[in-house]
Amino acid sequence: MAADQTIKPRQVGNSTVLTVPANIKLDKDARYFVTKEPNGEIVFMPKLKNPFKDPKLLKQISSQKSEFEDVKMIGREKDE
Repeated sequence: MAADQTIKPRQVGNSTVLTVPANIKLDKDARYFVTKEPNGEIVFMPKLKNPFKDPKLLKQISSQKSEFEDVKMIGREKDE
């Protein structure tokens, strides 16, 4: 974004809106977390998909062998 390109907040209903300039291309389906930093910066961070909800990854993880699967109990491990 050019240094001299500025935007002005505007009121829409109960919300304050900041328009994203056309030269900044955004995915229309993307979602963002927004924070206001102590120094006044407003930061938009893309919300990423949770990799642990990915069916391919879940299948890969569940098919892995536990490191404790072949460990034999020798003491009171079964005691509660």
